[in-house]
Amino acid sequence: MSSTRERLERLFPTRERHQSLRRLENELLGDAAPNLSLKERLERLVAVAQSRPPRVLELERAPARLVVALDAAFRDGKEIRNELGSYFCVDRYFPLEHRHGRIELDRLLRIPRESFSVLARGSDGAEIDLERALFLDTETTGLAGGSGTYAFLIGLGFVEDGAFVLRQLFMRDYREEAAMLRALVELASRFELLVSYNGKSFDVPLLETRFVLTRQAFPFEEKLHFDLLHPARSLWKARFESCRLVELEQWLLGFERENGVPGHLIADIYFRFVRTGDAGDLPNVFEHNAHDVLSLAALTVSASDMLDEENLPENPIDDFSLGRLFARVENEERSILHYERAVESGLTGMARRRSLRGLAELHKRRGEIERARELWEELSREDGGESVLALHELAMHFEHRERDYGSALAHCESALQRLGSGFELPLGFRERWREAFDHRRRRLSRRLEKR
Repeated sequence: MSSTRERLERLFPTRERHQSLRRLENELLGDAAPNLSLKERLERLVAVAQSRPPRVLELERAPARLVVALDAAFRDGKEIRNELGSYFCVDRYFPLEHRHGRIELDRLLRIPRESFSVLARGSDGAEIDLERALFLDTETTGLAGGSGTYAFLIGLGFVEDGAFVLRQLFMRDYREEAAMLRALVELASRFELLVSYNGKSFDVPLLETRFVLTRQAFPFEEKLHFDLLHPARSLWKARFESCRLVELEQWLLGFERENGVPGHLIADIYFRFVRTGDAGDLPNVFEHNAHDVLSLAALTVSASDMLDEENLPENPIDDFSLGRLFARVENEERSILHYERAVESGLTGMARRRSLRGLAELHKRRGEIERARELWEELSREDGGESVLALHELAMHFEHRERDYGSALAHCESALQRLGSGFELPLGFRERWREAFDHRRRRLSRRLEKR
């Protein structure tokens, strides 16, 4: 365990840096600094920081070499100024008939509200027309988050005047961050719903940190937020395993990126631009971001199509995914329909076992016990942990409903045999259920002895 002093010395390894920080502290706090406690010094430093305007206000625009480099790289870009400085903006307009892969963008405006409600799991956002939605994706200087990570490019998509507008806000230098974020505030005020892909875990928390550090009000605090990643996992993870945006757009939209820049190189391209003014690869970064926003909009349509009762799923495993999705929003009829299709399709493996289990749980909830028992018996003949759970349901059924203690005991014995046979089950699962079945077996044995 290192001391506080040792940890501070590792953070500030050179004596010169330590001395410069001490001089800065004395400059801010005056002659009283040496006599204050650590708590008092921190409180006063925070008060001084809050009383001063953001340092970005002192610098109105990026260095001239960066401005010239961007002007050469982007014919449709322009510098925009506001009360906090300047930033760079690129606007592109796509007619609503534009196809991104297999999807026409005008279908965003025809997504049924009931479908969007299921995707949003009953969120109030289902009552909002997607014409009032803002699609967002950011490019950042790192993936770890925290105060040292910047969102240097913010891609925004929205429907306006019969077109899909793609607006990209870019800070040519770190000092332009506050002006760029102010532009985001002004645009976000026109919309009621935010749509992102993994935005709840990454983009939005990162932006919130940047707004705090530039002392501006966060524009998405009260807005509804639909993160497509979560329904995408429910709909497609069983079929594709990976739900990365760039992979789903290939498999579902038939969209192939040409000469795309790999995501792990984007931060390095930005750092090189800021350091040297080399904007040669920046158009590829903007194109990458544009494809992310367009794919986000198109995949929202594709997800809605999956819920259309008239569209038969392309793959039987999709019926399992839909059954699970509708079960989560308590639409029992649609859930049973898709689980039944999945079972009857000849599906095998985990998807079949989980379809049987989900179907049995729904029939049990509806009081249709005989049908649930048939499904548990079918599931008990399968492999995997679900068969153990089915034997548990059968043991409870015969003990409590049928009062057939012999059959209940037989199902306990069968489950214990599976749990002890080297069956491929997690150790924790095996131990927990072995203890539960042991306890039930002892109780059933006592009841049979009394009889």
